[in-house]
Amino acid sequence: MLELKNVTITYNRQIILHSCHCKLPSQSIIVARNHIHTDIMARTFAGFHPLDEGEIHLDENVVTRKEKSSKNVFFVVPENYNQLWRNYRLREMHKLLNRSFRKSELCEKYCIPPDATMDSLTAFQRLIYLISLGQALKRIIFIFDQPTKYFDFEDLNHFYHFLKEDFSDVHYLIFTNRIENVFLKLSNPIYQIDRSHKIICFERGDKNAGR
Repeated sequence: MLELKNVTITYNRQIILHSCHCKLPSQSIIVARNHIHTDIMARTFAGFHPLDEGEIHLDENVVTRKEKSSKNVFFVVPENYNQLWRNYRLREMHKLLNRSFRKSELCEKYCIPPDATMDSLTAFQRLIYLISLGQALKRIIFIFDQPTKYFDFEDLNHFYHFLKEDFSDVHYLIFTNRIENVFLKLSNPIYQIDRSHKIICFERGDKNAGR
């Protein structure tokens, strides 16, 4: 889905990636150590933060040439998604985006009522609602930064089934500092950022890679 060619990313003089060459298929999971700014990586991959060096190419099988020139390809769900719009009702949030509220299949399935406030939802439900917004905006690729950070065991279980059953045909990347059993149970390709600041294949027996 994405191809990195000699990519270097830095932030506040910290090297995140250095001269990295790799291809990341759709639905990849990328594990980073705790000190790595995964939010910068997510924004950079989506084109919202500049590269220091190199290029990131998007597979033409994922989007058309016309779509590649648009900023409407990516939908980034930030690490602090559980803090967003806390006192807003869901209907009001659609108005902010100039969209009429239409209850999505995801909201229906996961019992998210249109008159609910974000504060009344579980962490998993908040994530699902933001995903439904991305779908309403017709985004093609979803990029998640630390999506499981605030999950309890029930949320993790729901997230596993969501990825396997509801998101199986969607293009996405997940950045995380934690190797959840959820990720190991999936057949998704998993990568890690090694100490030389390259993206390499993750050995599934090494659960300490993100530390």
